[in-house]
This record gives sequence, structure tokens and C-alpha cells, in this order.
Amino acid sequence: MQGMSYMTDAELLAGIKDGRQEVFEHIFHKHWEGLFRDACYRLKSHDEAQDIVQDIFTDFWQRRYTLTISTSIGAYLNGALKHQIIRYVSRSRLHQTVVDHLALHMRTLKDSIIDVIAAGEMQKTLQDAIAHFPANMQQIFALRTQDFTVAEIAEALQISPQTVKNNNTEALKRLKQVLAQQHPEISSSIYALLLLLTKS
Repeated sequence: MQGMSYMTDAELLAGIKDGRQEVFEHIFHKHWEGLFRDACYRLKSHDEAQDIVQDIFTDFWQRRYTLTISTSIGAYLNGALKHQIIRYVSRSRLHQTVVDHLALHMRTLKDSIIDVIAAGEMQKTLQDAIAHFPANMQQIFALRTQDFTVAEIAEALQISPQTVKNNNTEALKRLKQVLAQQHPEISSSIYALLLLLTKS
């Protein structure tokens, strides 16, 4: 496989379409680590990340004769990863996905503006509030907190970018109201964190 390092993506893709397993193995070893690292970051689970990346390469090999890639192989695989993660988030406990992600960021604020007890109470407040969001709002907000762009979410869910923005704005508005009511002493700091995590 040493010589394959000098092959262009077009040549590698041609090899894949010819059913050359050694070409597939070269692509697998070249891109596996980066995809797995990105999946772990977004999902916070090694097992789920591994399953999703394996599914991507399985689908890549099964569709080898009909593959059409207009960008690079790396860009194609990264796009496939984003779509797989979006589908995963659609099936998962959305409100818990958001809360877990936000909790990781909240921990960095404990020493400065939130003590341990307040952080636990804040997490419970967010969990209860997000659990009452409509399903589509939960899904969109979960994806925004995981660094997916408005355009990526709109494309994957087959909705308009404005619908994504409207749902995200409404979710932030509801959370701001709940935080102001239940945690007025620190609501502005957490709201600023929410804005940062869901910025366009």
C-alpha cells in the first residue's frame, strides 16, 4: 500500500470502483482516526463513535460501484459522518444530549461563577426545560450545541435555514426565561454560554 500514498483521489476512487480491497484498506487507515476523533468529540461516547464510523466505511464499500464524489474522498467521508451523527441525534434522547454537552462546558465555570451545588441545580433546570421543547426544537438545538452549522442542519433535515434559526432562537428565548426565573443570580452567565455554543 506504500505506493498508494502517491495516488490521487481520482485514482483511488477508480481503484475502489474496480473492487480493489487494498485501495479500500488504504482509505480506511488514512481517514479512520480523524473521523473517529471527530465522532467522539460530538457524541461523547467511544462505542457509539466507533459504530458510526464503521457504518460509514461499510456503506462506502458496499456502494463502491456507484459512488459519485465531486469533492475529495476526505470531504465525502466527513460529510457522511455529519449526516450519520445527525441521524443518531434524531433517534437519541435529545434533551439529555444537550444537557450533557452543556454540562461539560458548565464545569469550566464552576470555580469562577458557579459553585458545585449551583451547577447541579442548573443542569436539572436545563434538563427539565429542554425536555418540554417540541421534538423538532430539541433536535435542532441539540445539533447547534454540537457545532453543526445552520446550513448543515437544514440540508440534513430537509428544512429551510430560516426554520433552523427560528427554532434555535425560540429555544434560547425559553431557556433564558427559565434561567431568569429560577437562577437570577447567574442566569446571564449561563445564557452567554448558550449563545456561544449556538452561534451562527
